[in-house]
Amino acid sequence: MPPLVTIGVTAFNAQDNIERAVRSALQQDWSNLEVVVVDDASSDQTGEIVERIVLKDSRVRLVRHAKNLGVGAARNSIINAASGEFVAFFDDDDESEASRIGAQWARIMRYEMKFAMGAPVICHTARLQTTGDGAERVEPTMGCREGASAPHGPAVASRILWGTRLDQGFGAVATCSQMARTSTYRATGGFDAAFRRSEDTEFCVRLALMGGHFVGIDSPLVRQKLTARADKTLDNELKYKLMLLAKHKQTAPTPGHFSAASGFLRFKYALQRRARFSALICLLQLLVTHPVLTTDRLDQAIRRGASKPNLAHFTR
Repeated sequence: MPPLVTIGVTAFNAQDNIERAVRSALQQDWSNLEVVVVDDASSDQTGEIVERIVLKDSRVRLVRHAKNLGVGAARNSIINAASGEFVAFFDDDDESEASRIGAQWARIMRYEMKFAMGAPVICHTARLQTTGDGAERVEPTMGCREGASAPHGPAVASRILWGTRLDQGFGAVATCSQMARTSTYRATGGFDAAFRRSEDTEFCVRLALMGGHFVGIDSPLVRQKLTARADKTLDNELKYKLMLLAKHKQTAPTPGHFSAASGFLRFKYALQRRARFSALICLLQLLVTHPVLTTDRLDQAIRRGASKPNLAHFTR
């Protein structure tokens, strides 16, 4: 029998989507799985809908928070409750291809045998994102080259935080497409509950600093519906991205890297707010104070299409 995999679903006020998300988990073609849903103190019918599913399928368990603790704490509740050897995260507004768990397990196992040398391995897949107006884009992930060492160690943290170039390093590391050994999550200390956004990125930075390897699957095995919610405002996105940089400021190669990365975030989010004059001022200041780092980040953004204009549709 294949190892038990815990599929963790975080949910908050997701009554319109949660049944579909849980069904997506239960329809995986992996024969040995459990589904742990954490209801983070929803004020709608999310918990009641999951309770009805639990009565019909013994593979599903529900954990309910008495008060809203945020997505980082909800993910930690999943890790604590997991009985599986592996944990795969699904989000309440996403659906996954039925082959996702099997594909990620196989990718991790192949990589562990050939390249990991005992280091922790985490796997993400590409995602097919759909915005409210029906537009679609494929969001890639890093480390998709088979038969080769994947991005790993502090170089990944530097890529995420400071924009340092890294072979196979382009792409997102979103938790909704993530799978790893349960022991990896526990050894890393889980997610920082202080982060109500960017908790996935912050976790990956700490895993990278511990020597973690980041493997990917370039097929979009997750279909992600970008939804508008109170916690997904651009202000919140910027707040927690700046908090992430501040938490790991000591890893910056130079003080200039921290200043440039913070300024570039403000520039990017001004663009996404369509505050073009503010964005222009930010960019001019960056070009004066950090010309080399700024032109390098601009070059990467232009070459790889990293500006993500569709983000404004669900984080306004």
